[in-house]
Order: sequence, then C-alpha cells, then structure tokens
Amino acid sequence: MNPETEPRTSRLVTPALVVGIAIIVFGLFLTLENLGFEYSHMVFKFWPVILVILGLLKLRACQGTCVGGYLLTGAGLVLLLKTLGGHSVDVLIGPLILTGVGIFIVLKALKQHRQVPEELQQSEGFLRGNAIFSAFKNRHQSQTFRGGELTAIFGGFEVDLRQAVIEGSSARLDSFVMFGGGDIRVPEGWEVVVQATALFGGVNDKTAPLPTGTEVRPRLVITGLVLFGGIEIRH
Repeated sequence: MNPETEPRTSRLVTPALVVGIAIIVFGLFLTLENLGFEYSHMVFKFWPVILVILGLLKLRACQGTCVGGYLLTGAGLVLLLKTLGGHSVDVLIGPLILTGVGIFIVLKALKQHRQVPEELQQSEGFLRGNAIFSAFKNRHQSQTFRGGELTAIFGGFEVDLRQAVIEGSSARLDSFVMFGGGDIRVPEGWEVVVQATALFGGVNDKTAPLPTGTEVRPRLVITGLVLFGGIEIRH
C-alpha cells in the first residue's frame, strides 16, 4: 500500500463508522449500568477467567477465522460478569449483542474505507492483523513490505518490522484502535510520518530523529484513527 501512488478513495470518518462506534460505547455503558457490582466473596467468583484465558490462547494460536476462540472468550466474559454482578445472564444478553453489532458495523466500515485490492491482500508483503477482545503479535520479515492494516478493539497488537524492507520509497500502515493499544517497531533509518487522528488517545513516535540531508530514506506513513487508546512507534 503506497500512499504516494494509491489515492485515498474514501474518508475515514464515515457515517457507518460513527454509528458503529456509538453502538459499541452505548452497549458498553449499558452493560455496566445493568450490573451494579457487589464485591462480597469475590475470590470465589473468578472461575470464568479460565474460559477467557483459554479463549485468548486459542485466538493467539489460530490462523483462520478463530470463531471458537471468540465464542470461548465471549462465554467466559459473560459468565464472569454474571458471577461478579450477581445478576441473571438475561440482563447481559441485550447489551452484549448490541456491542457485537457495533463491532460488526465498525469492521465493515473499515473494510469499505480501506478498499484494499484482493491481490494486495494476498501479497506476502502486506500485513493484516485484528485484535478483537484479544492480542495480535507479528514479526514481519518481508523484503517487499507494501504496507498493511491493523485493527484493535478491546485488544492490542505488537508488530515488529525491524527485519522488513519497504518495496519502493514508501508504505502506508492504516490502524484503527478503540479501547486498546498497539506497539510498532521499525528499523533505524526509516522515516516515520504520523497522519493518524487521535481522540481521547494518542500516537507516540519514539523513533530517533533522522539527520537532515538529501538522502532518500524508506518512509512509513501511519494513518488511521485512535479512540480511547494509543499507539507507540519505536525502534
């Protein structure tokens, strides 16, 4: 994905994306409102954490759609909320479904915004990673790195590009973070340009300043949107 040769075909902040984010936030607050936590005998109420951990481990190990991992993690979270709040699962089903619908709308809006060609998605030099209620780690070593897309919703990603080589003069890495975070490591000598928008969050570029001069350097452009989270870029 080359920002200099590929035009931006659509705006990032689309109505569908705004609606999806609003539904996620509303579902989250509705869930917390319906719980009213009681902390007595809390030590005995954490057994569903086991299901959550097993689900996260399954998500970390899988390379496909990972439906089983999401179901296991979701079931563990529902049961954990029930045991901690002392309420019936029924009061959680509606808000959690609403949150899930919001996440689905956001993912669809991101796909429409990014409009990555199929041949580029299948390229070894294109990086794709999703962390939905989970974590994503990747050490990308492609010698023809062409950019990528990263998504973290209630999760986080760690990407290591220190062994990668940008194809051409520049590449674009589009990131969406909501209630999560990301860590991106780049080689020394790369020029990092941050064009991402942050609301109630931030993008922190900790790479070493490059000396001024006319030397052409590989250029990584970070675009996207960060909400209630952060991205850190370092060597």
